[in-house]
Amino acid sequence: VELFEWRGEDLSSKKDGGIIRRIMAEGEGYQTPNDGAIVDVHVVGKVNGTSFDDREVQFPLGEGTEHNIPEGLERALERFKKGEKSTIKLAPKYAFGSAGNPDLNVPPGASLEYEVELRSFEKAKESWEMDQEEKIEQAKVCKERGTTFFKQNKYRLAVKQYKKIIDLLQYDSGLDDEKKAESHSVLLAGHLNLAMAYLKLNDNSHAREHATKALELDSTSVKGYFRRGQAYLNMGDAEQGQLDFQACLKLDESNKAAKHQLQLCAAKIKADKLKEKKLYGGMFEKFARMDKAKEEAEYNRYKDVMAGDLGEWGNSEEKSDSGKSEKKENFTNASDDPSRNALSGLGDIEGVQML
Repeated sequence: VELFEWRGEDLSSKKDGGIIRRIMAEGEGYQTPNDGAIVDVHVVGKVNGTSFDDREVQFPLGEGTEHNIPEGLERALERFKKGEKSTIKLAPKYAFGSAGNPDLNVPPGASLEYEVELRSFEKAKESWEMDQEEKIEQAKVCKERGTTFFKQNKYRLAVKQYKKIIDLLQYDSGLDDEKKAESHSVLLAGHLNLAMAYLKLNDNSHAREHATKALELDSTSVKGYFRRGQAYLNMGDAEQGQLDFQACLKLDESNKAAKHQLQLCAAKIKADKLKEKKLYGGMFEKFARMDKAKEEAEYNRYKDVMAGDLGEWGNSEEKSDSGKSEKKENFTNASDDPSRNALSGLGDIEGVQML
């Protein structure tokens, strides 16, 4: 019965059953909160049937972790209508994960159950609702918010803000030269800051991607070369990293950080070559030993053959010759010649005349 009652709607993007909603009271209208919307909610959280959270809280959707709201609950709220009241069950990875939440007395790896009421919300303005100048101003706000999160070591929240810059400014049609330059500058900062935030998260692939996009916007960006070089070095590609750090120094000869990273690249390349030499050197020695063993085995086999009955005066050859002599003597009488006996047998076959 319990399983039947909880066969609610799976709101997880992968449909893995990690975020399940069961509506207790329908909301009104058709609108739902979007990313950045200010939501006013009442939440009651339980773990193993025990309440750990009961409060009313207001926050921008997408920044719930700042208010001890788990990621899975934020995703669920994106589907709520005003006034809706639902029960949400969260698997650990959509709740507080392996770390738990000491502030709320939630143990590590706990599944959670929430009763949530969306009392009201104010939607954030969508990018398609803004003109180009509004987009630039909003992108600047996102840049500042992202930098605030970055300085607080909240890199995932910083990434969310910097990504909004890219979404807002990826197209700059209809701008005059001055505004286009301003948009270009903020967009460049967005890619550079994303590269840095991803480096902090040890997501080197995305760091490299955004550093490369920054360099496409500005091929003289020292930060772009440095951050991409760092991503390459972290990924174990010291040779590509070396090229980027060298590019940094061409643009800024006094860049001490780039000089230091170049030394690290050189040391890594040297260590890799030494390791490779030892690896292949060991392989060649192994192959040489195998070849030598094979040659010795072949030589020993040859010696064994020569030590046998073969040879100019070998017993086998003598036996063979004596056998031939005996056969010649035995064939002296024509009647004993097997070839003649074989031919004589043909006389019994009809139509064959003996010679």
